[in-house]
Amino acid sequence: MPHEFTSHTADVAVELRAGTREALFAEALVAFTDTLTDPERVEPAEEHELAVEAEDLAALMVEWLGELVYRFEVDGLLFRDAEVEIEERAGGGVRLTARARGEPYDEERHPLEVQVKGVTWHELAVREEAGGGWFGRVVLDI
Repeated sequence: MPHEFTSHTADVAVELRAGTREALFAEALVAFTDTLTDPERVEPAEEHELAVEAEDLAALMVEWLGELVYRFEVDGLLFRDAEVEIEERAGGGVRLTARARGEPYDEERHPLEVQVKGVTWHELAVREEAGGGWFGRVVLDI
């Protein structure tokens, strides 16, 4: 399973698994949407260019999910999937660029499960696994 929700007091914790770091961040987008509503009900009607930067991959995950919270709260957008690229910055840090597909939130078609207020640093993890693939864990403040 690419993402799995785990028990966490008063918040939502999700563990992510993917073959590449880019796929891990793309799966984080799906898990974020799955926290809010059923991602299968979100049509890939629009494409949006998104970009975030951070000093390392863990901080990048916080920035990435924070951008998705912002896009939902301010622009009313839900995303179904994304093509993600991550590059190392010459001066240090990492940059994520993505083409995310989705549509505006429609309360009749996208019933909200919970409202995500933000992304926490609690139990945050992004790492390459010894046997191959990538693992991530993030806690969303609801």
